[in-house]
Amino acid sequence: MKSLAFGGAHPLAWSSLVAFLLGGCGPLDGAPGDGEAARDKEPTGETRAAVVTGHQAFRVMTYNVRGPLDTGARAWPNRKAAVIQRILANNADIVGVQEAQHPSGGPDLPADLIAGLTGTDKPYAVYHPGGGSPKLIFFKKGRFEIAPEVGHGNEALANPYASSAECYSHAEGKKISWVGLRDVTSGLVYFVANTHFAYAAECSLGRLKEAAQMGAFLATKPAGLPVVAMGDFNSDAQSSSTRDESTIEDLETAGHLFRTARHDGTTGEDDATFNNAWDGTPSTNYARLDYIFHNGGAITSSAPAIDRTESGGNTPSDHFAVLATIRPSLFAAGSTLSPVPSGTSTATQLFFADVTGDGCADRVSWNPSVGEGETWVAKSKCDGSFAASVKNEGAVSVVSTTRFSFADVNGDGCADKILWRPTLGEGEVRIYPSRCDGTFGDRVSVFPAASQSESTRLFFADVTGDGCADLLRWNPQERSGAFETFVARRGSTPSFGAAVLSKEGANTSEGTRVYFADVDGDGKADRLLWNPGQEGGRTRVYRSMGTGAFTFAFAHEAGTSGVDTSRFYFADVDGDGRADKIFWRPTFRQGRMQIYPGTGTGFAGSPVMDNTGFSGSENTDFFFANIDGRGGADKVYWNPSAYNGDSKVFRALVQ
Repeated sequence: MKSLAFGGAHPLAWSSLVAFLLGGCGPLDGAPGDGEAARDKEPTGETRAAVVTGHQAFRVMTYNVRGPLDTGARAWPNRKAAVIQRILANNADIVGVQEAQHPSGGPDLPADLIAGLTGTDKPYAVYHPGGGSPKLIFFKKGRFEIAPEVGHGNEALANPYASSAECYSHAEGKKISWVGLRDVTSGLVYFVANTHFAYAAECSLGRLKEAAQMGAFLATKPAGLPVVAMGDFNSDAQSSSTRDESTIEDLETAGHLFRTARHDGTTGEDDATFNNAWDGTPSTNYARLDYIFHNGGAITSSAPAIDRTESGGNTPSDHFAVLATIRPSLFAAGSTLSPVPSGTSTATQLFFADVTGDGCADRVSWNPSVGEGETWVAKSKCDGSFAASVKNEGAVSVVSTTRFSFADVNGDGCADKILWRPTLGEGEVRIYPSRCDGTFGDRVSVFPAASQSESTRLFFADVTGDGCADLLRWNPQERSGAFETFVARRGSTPSFGAAVLSKEGANTSEGTRVYFADVDGDGKADRLLWNPGQEGGRTRVYRSMGTGAFTFAFAHEAGTSGVDTSRFYFADVDGDGRADKIFWRPTFRQGRMQIYPGTGTGFAGSPVMDNTGFSGSENTDFFFANIDGRGGADKVYWNPSAYNGDSKVFRALVQ
């Protein structure tokens, strides 16, 4: 399947080459384009501080502190200060604690934790559900307060074992503590739950029953509130041992929940949450038992972390503290479907660009095997959906190696149709100016960038910041891999200036993927390179100088990949005027996208998890374009084998 999209699609498709279709050109009268308008509307620091709406990011921590079961150095009195210190040091806004036991005649763990974390000189308040091993929920006093209209409770989990069974004691007395917490910065209320499932590998039935009950509880009790759930679930979704039941998957399914951190393969040292060396006997039997979940919708997660800090040569507990940031989602969970002409054919290609000039990206489809190889334009309705597709006359092709792209090269605010094939004519670029109504005018042939080499890649992106998409040419076999920029001239007839050679970042590898996107937010598209076999799979960014030349800016250390089937996209999904980095591979993280927000000087070091429209299919293509005109690139999902070949739009949730 071949598809074209803003930010690139399949790494071997032409979409990887025309990576900035929506850079777009601004209006001829000099009014700001979409990107500039978004920046103009960005509130000042004073305004942002005064007006706080929507979900605001907060940090969550789950921590099994281990009950008073040990003697000597690991006895509770000798490690309680270190446990309290780990909680304070991580500075989470909400902390759920397990195994805070108060056995008869033993140390009072709940009292010790409450004394160490709450009070006039301490940062936390606490919901104490009571019981012999209460699942305490601490929350920052300056950030959250108990919402009386939601209240709190301590839901008992059923024990499926007979009292004579070995697992009875492991599953007895298990509960879900829960509380409604209001974020005082936004006024929004969250349903927060904390639990501890049955222990021991042989007690999998208890965990399965607990997962089913907790899932049903969280699917109904919160009554539409955003949910954050945490705890020690004594189950490893990755393990190949007897603990590898379907507990975690069952809980997610029944409770409509999402893990804040997903991992592939067998649990290793880096993602284990249980300290298998607690008793001084190191082993490689790693286990991930502690999780934080949320129920998606308008919230998602980022920055998962595991605290393995030691004190006195050992960790304060036999479990590590697990943390995650709950933050606003980048895309709406709901979506709209829109029919695609020949959408069930793997030969169909999709493109998204604003061909009508209304600020909303339209959808264009092409299939060389259908009809005369004409393109079809479906105008955006600016609500995430499209009108019925209309066939274009002219600029048709029945040759599958033809490369189409859509970009505004003449500065009238409407994306033009561009056709090139190395064996067509003299290898010239053929441009059909947009009439701004979904149709295109007569052909204009551009010869300065002509090429008859199959290895040539052409790109269209506004690298000068004048509102016109410039033409960039790269052939790894020519000019020692240097790039050429042909600067677009504004006017009714598409034309370009002489080539500007850029040797910075020259690359001679056919396996290199090239993208263009405005990373630093200056209105000019920067050049990005990724090659799975180069620089450890790091993304390298070359800043546009505004003249057609580029200079090295940075290499992104996170979000690296040495796997050829990985797909990268670069688009401004959060509407801040800076391109974000999007990573997806169908076999990675169970098909979830990892999004690294742009900072202006780079990309974030840890990703935001995107749970909308995920896919584990190699046949899925994703596209990013501002379809609804609200700012922020929306996500389009398309798989010829799904939804009858319709495209599915997940709208960007711009704050």
